[in-house]
Amino acid sequence: MPFLIIFQDSVLPLFLIAGIAALYQRIASPDIKQLADAAVLVFAPVFVFNALVAEDITWTALQGPFALMVLLTACLMLLAWGASRLLRLNEEDTLALVLACSMINVGNFGLPLIHFAYGQQALNASVLIFVVFNLPLCTVAIGLASQKTAWAEMGRDIARIPIFHAMIAALLLTTLGISLPESLGKGLELLGEAAIPLLIFVLGLQLAKIGVSGRMRGFLLILAVAVVIRLILSPVLALGLTHVLDFSGLERDVAVVQTSGPSALLPLMYAIRFGRRTELLASIILVTSLGSAVTMPLVIAGMNWL
Repeated sequence: MPFLIIFQDSVLPLFLIAGIAALYQRIASPDIKQLADAAVLVFAPVFVFNALVAEDITWTALQGPFALMVLLTACLMLLAWGASRLLRLNEEDTLALVLACSMINVGNFGLPLIHFAYGQQALNASVLIFVVFNLPLCTVAIGLASQKTAWAEMGRDIARIPIFHAMIAALLLTTLGISLPESLGKGLELLGEAAIPLLIFVLGLQLAKIGVSGRMRGFLLILAVAVVIRLILSPVLALGLTHVLDFSGLERDVAVVQTSGPSALLPLMYAIRFGRRTELLASIILVTSLGSAVTMPLVIAGMNWL
């Protein structure tokens, strides 16, 4: 069956590594922050830099993915907000639903998934999606979680994230036609190759720490709505938007699949930092991550059929 083949080739490897990480978390209780910092501050930026330089990406290549990010994020936020009105949710639960539905795990879930599903040929497109969809995670998500409009603070947060420095440096090199020394390029390539397994491992560690909330049975309807928006409606919206924006071929497939994953983990970190209630948000992240094991092979199969 196509579903089982896609699940075995694309999704199962990701969940196996994440499962090993979750088991390791239960046994050894490692310092997740240090590993996450290494992934975000070192390995992911080097990975992005290598990919952009290797594929000779220029500024114009970011225009389509950026437009997709703006439109898709706005649509998902509106859908989640409308659902919260219909469900008559309070302010805290509305915030959790909006964040969980609109902020997508394009990094330590999306990048490895694309790698397993489409291979090295999809590196170009997947890195572009990864870079632009991190923008709302570092701006909009912070603003919603803090309920402040401090643009200067958001700007400082973005400036602290090396992924964007790596992107700018790579785009400058490709635009100016500058090549790296061979020894430096090989060293960075070796370092960047560790990014994908490390990202998956950190995802497994973080999911193991979330656990199951005692309140989960109290908001099953909200969880169901979140799963529908994040894992079902999001791929449909992404497919429609890629058609409007004239995406085609592998670029379209990667954009739809990578933006159809589970809820991102960063909003949970922000919610904790700003003293928000986290039970619902953590539960949605956990449920959508598990549910994606079923939905993602279907999305990949659907894109292959199209």
